[in-house]
Amino acid sequence: MLKRKGIFTRLTAILLMLIMLTGCSEKATSPDEKGAEGGEIVVAARAGSMSDALETLAAEYEENTGVKVKITALPYDSLKEKVVLDVRNNSGAYDLVMMDDPWMPEFGESGLLLSLDDYFKDGVDSDFIKKSVDLCRVPYASGSLYALPLVGNVQMFFYRKDLFEKYSLDEPATWDQVLEASRVITEKEPDTFGYVLRGQRGNPVVANYIPLFWAYGGKVLDEDMKPQVNSEAGIKSMEMYLNLKETGPKGVETFDSDQIATALTQGTAAMTIAWPSWVSKVDNEESSKVVGKIEFSAVPGAVNDSSAMIGNWLLGIPKTSKNADLAVEFLKWVTGKDAEKKMALAGGGVPTRISLYEDEDLIEKYRHFPAQLDALQHSVARPRTPLWSKVEDTWGLYLSLIVSGEMEIKEGLDKANEEIEKIMQ
Repeated sequence: MLKRKGIFTRLTAILLMLIMLTGCSEKATSPDEKGAEGGEIVVAARAGSMSDALETLAAEYEENTGVKVKITALPYDSLKEKVVLDVRNNSGAYDLVMMDDPWMPEFGESGLLLSLDDYFKDGVDSDFIKKSVDLCRVPYASGSLYALPLVGNVQMFFYRKDLFEKYSLDEPATWDQVLEASRVITEKEPDTFGYVLRGQRGNPVVANYIPLFWAYGGKVLDEDMKPQVNSEAGIKSMEMYLNLKETGPKGVETFDSDQIATALTQGTAAMTIAWPSWVSKVDNEESSKVVGKIEFSAVPGAVNDSSAMIGNWLLGIPKTSKNADLAVEFLKWVTGKDAEKKMALAGGGVPTRISLYEDEDLIEKYRHFPAQLDALQHSVARPRTPLWSKVEDTWGLYLSLIVSGEMEIKEGLDKANEEIEKIMQ
């Protein structure tokens, strides 16, 4: 009898312990422990003005929905690496990730992202700029949707409107007109160079030269992913690039964005290609000598009128997200018209919606918006290959050697084409 009583006592104790453990387990996963009654999601964002603006929007979203949105700000150089490692290790640390659009081929083809097709069965909002949405699909423009565009960066053409008016020059629509105007200004304005380009090897020279390459009908890679940088279009566009170089200052083969920005703001450059963020530099009354004198347009063309490089920031959901449905709802909200307008007004990035480039409040603050919309609608995406960074580095090396005069045009482009072919193989 005593033995049975002892067994019963031990079983009762075990049962009580199981009840206590179950209670602890339920408490650990309760909504309150997650920080908000509606749950929590984590966004990996590029550190700086974009992540700062997202922090503000996240607070508003939490107040309205009860869903906590944690913004993890990461420097550009480590953002991609951390996101890729997180997904490959199946960690699930992030529910939404910001991506530079050239990353999309790698992310999409490697299966790192969740397809959004089931969430957008009727397609995305037609207010989005189509060229921006095209970047979010794999294959490009025609495949499944893996992201939505958040920040609509694109190259624009900057030119001195006061000098164009002074010498009765028309706004340049072609590169031939750019060269003609550049020669006139260089000759008649002793302290101003007609055109200033970036010649530093790698990304700087490629980003500055590729709009001319596209304008003359060039394709970096053909339909079979074979390089075509030494085509007739490549030769003609580089001839124009070197002609423009002659109307600029010495030493442009080492120029990057800092040197271009200085030339623009100090009034020594009449024309160049630049990004929207530079508008604030030329209109800064404390540091710029050309406030109100710079005008903006879409990048000029030649054979093609679409030539500006598009450079959007996208938002996608890692396939390892544990809160995909919550992430989709925030994705829809933060890329919506109201949120994108607030983000733009806060200085967190330019919109990806047509209506916002026509919004009077935004145009009053950002006078370049009409020109930027034109540039976006006439933009070109960088080649959609996971190998783009290697292609860019190699191509940029030989372009720089041509600009510096160390190689002839044909020799340099032939060598570049040969090396890029090896990369693609």
